Amino acid sequence: MQHHELSLPQQYGRFLVIGALVFVVVFWGLSQVLISSPDARLDSLAVRFIFKALFHQPFSLWLEKVEADYLSFFLRQRPLLGCYIVASSFAWLAGFLHDTKILRKENVL
Repeated sequence: MQHHELSLPQQYGRFLVIGALVFVVVFWGLSQVLISSPDARLDSLAVRFIFKALFHQPFSLWLEKVEADYLSFFLRQRPLLGCYIVASSFAWLAGFLHDTKILRKENVL
């Protein structure tokens, strides 16, 4: 039986993929429960404006507006911030536990 060890970038990529999948699922589930429909519409409109401005403004001006206006807009929304914090925590934990499980199976840990 061939023993194939993953390189460090492959292990990190696996951690990121598992974490991203868990983040998307947890964030979507929590946002369905915690964020009201009008707030979700307002958030999606703000994200659309951010991406449109990226292509129509110089990068330095765009970054200044994101830091000054859009970031404060999103940080004032507690349900959205709560969804993000919980989903980030679960994503990191899932990636870590998955890597630990794989490394134990490969007798590396």
